[in-house]
Amino acid sequence: MSIDLNFWRYKKDVYLDNAAVYQKACCDQEEIEGLEVLPVEDILKAAAGAFPDWTALDPFNYESKDRGSFQISTTSQTVRFDCYSMERADMKRFSAVMSGFGCPLYDPQQSVRFDKIAVFLIDEAGEYKAQAEQEISRLLPRFEMTTQIVSWEEYERLSKTLHQINYSAIIHRAKSLTKVTSFMAFGNGWTNRPCQCKTALLEDEEKARPLLEELLKKSIGRVVEDFLERTCYK
Repeated sequence: MSIDLNFWRYKKDVYLDNAAVYQKACCDQEEIEGLEVLPVEDILKAAAGAFPDWTALDPFNYESKDRGSFQISTTSQTVRFDCYSMERADMKRFSAVMSGFGCPLYDPQQSVRFDKIAVFLIDEAGEYKAQAEQEISRLLPRFEMTTQIVSWEEYERLSKTLHQINYSAIIHRAKSLTKVTSFMAFGNGWTNRPCQCKTALLEDEEKARPLLEELLKKSIGRVVEDFLERTCYK
């Protein structure tokens, strides 16, 4: 099985269609206006340093006896890693290396770039905006975040227009149980994680707020954990 992972850096105040950049710059190796020139030699050295136990056939080709192989393709603006029979844990090293050069991962298998996250806090969850932003920033510190407090109808409409990673939180109070549910969509992948407590525990308003905050943080932690397990992002 082969997977290709791709990296580039936009110039200041530039943001293009990532799928189009991938096709033109990474696949067709065309020069794209709006992309920075990368220090390719430094990147090759950093990649070699991240795989010290692999056999380097040359600066662009590496293999391991039992963990697969990969090939590096570069232009002045892009770096692409073609991975063959590699474990996800090893492929995550590319994201870690390239983050040091300000280049987020674009994964065409999932059709998403790992650089921005849109946060939607639905109805009552909007009361915990500061806590949600703090937790997401702590767990995903390299992501550029935008946050909106919305109704369910607004969320359904807005989320359909996005081509970036998005997170949403909703609090559902039922007679016996209250659930705080986090949902995260990343290209063609997604994860959904609820945390719950007895609704009776929320009758005291002074105790209710810290309890709901704790449930929100737990649900965020769980969806981010799923996200990291299911992607090549690190």
